Amino acid sequence: MPFGLERLALIPMGWGIDATIWVAQHVSALPGNVWMTPWLPAVGLLSIAHGGLWLCLWRGSWRNWGGAAIVVGFASMMLTRPPDIIIADGGRFVAARADDGHYFVSVGKGEKMARSFLAEETGEPLADWPEAGIGSAGGLECAQASCLYMARGRRVAIITSATALPLNCSGVDAIVSQVPAGFRCRSMMPVIDRIDSWRRGAVALWLEAGGISVESTNEERGDRPWVPQPRSKRQQPSAAVLSR
Repeated sequence: MPFGLERLALIPMGWGIDATIWVAQHVSALPGNVWMTPWLPAVGLLSIAHGGLWLCLWRGSWRNWGGAAIVVGFASMMLTRPPDIIIADGGRFVAARADDGHYFVSVGKGEKMARSFLAEETGEPLADWPEAGIGSAGGLECAQASCLYMARGRRVAIITSATALPLNCSGVDAIVSQVPAGFRCRSMMPVIDRIDSWRRGAVALWLEAGGISVESTNEERGDRPWVPQPRSKRQQPSAAVLSR
């Protein structure tokens, strides 16, 4: 390089990089270039890691049994069921799973990242939120300011505007709201609103015949320094306390 001879190596290297980019662009344009897959559960990840270590550390023909553990780990993806309802980004993002497996998504144009994460995690196609008054679409029936989601014998009210509040607590098993829903129905059923999504991160609901399971991102990650734990003004210490 001090003698200006780096061109002899860098120019041919550039040819190789150009060829690699050309191949990548043409392959990415082929149909079926991306396969969406369900998320890998923790048990499956441990099985794959155990199988890989078994293959690498042991000697002899019986080390090949590690391949079986790897296959079992990848097969565990088929045993997982994606959530039925997801609310994230402070209530701006809501998704409901249709009967055929794809998701209806109620989200603005600025929430492309949330859409991308949902498609990667579930491996399911995404569709626009059904319009009000068109009847039931994949278990989701919408009015002007709210929707009724039905799956596995459970009914969930999805509130999209404050004009649908206050909501009658009877007739539904859970409430998911893009606006603050208050405390009226919380003692009777799971209620997840915009404030819960702000505090708990993305929240997912699974509807079963025996009940409704609720999980959130922050609760799964635990109380760690890198996990956001937002507090309301009422929970924050006052300035007088801080001055002491």
